[in-house]
Amino acid sequence: MPKRTNNTLFRRVLHDMERRYLSPDAQGRVYRYMMTEEVPREIMERAIHEAVSLGQLKNSAVDASLLDALVAALLDDRSFEIPGNASENIYPSSSWIS
Repeated sequence: MPKRTNNTLFRRVLHDMERRYLSPDAQGRVYRYMMTEEVPREIMERAIHEAVSLGQLKNSAVDASLLDALVAALLDDRSFEIPGNASENIYPSSSWIS
């Protein structure tokens, strides 16, 4: 998922925890959203964190339709957060490489 900023190419690499709790179709959706920039990056990062948190709660991967619902909730209300979510502390921050 390349992104150019000031002539520098950046790629978003999913963390192991993100790959574990996002189904393959959800992972594809993440990359599509980021590549097309149809969802702001900060919203997408929050959606990923919320999805991982939900995946951990239910002990299974979040599918693309649930990820879409999280993205829609965050686009509708940027203060949306799953109650009791400590997703910021679940795993190290995501990786952007250039």
